[in-house]
Amino acid sequence: MTLPLLVLPLLVAAQAAWAAPAGREPTALLRDWAALNSACRGGRGDDPRTQEACTRRDALDRRLAAAGWCYGRPGEAGYQRTWQRCAGGAAR
Repeated sequence: MTLPLLVLPLLVAAQAAWAAPAGREPTALLRDWAALNSACRGGRGDDPRTQEACTRRDALDRRLAAAGWCYGRPGEAGYQRTWQRCAGGAAR
């Protein structure tokens, strides 16, 4: 058996763990996103940990958007934005 065949079930299980059931709030993803956003925005630009936090936050950002979550509403200032279900199920 090759290595990719051994890893595939682990990747599928990890993806299922990250996916939020339809209609339910992805609490863990939102909590992780908030922590990574704080580390990204509050970190030093020359610290590799800051870049890692930003990269991981952006990956969660894409997952949340794909699950039908939007960060803020049109016209809101950055400080007013929060994660919420997209209006009409539209992705952000």
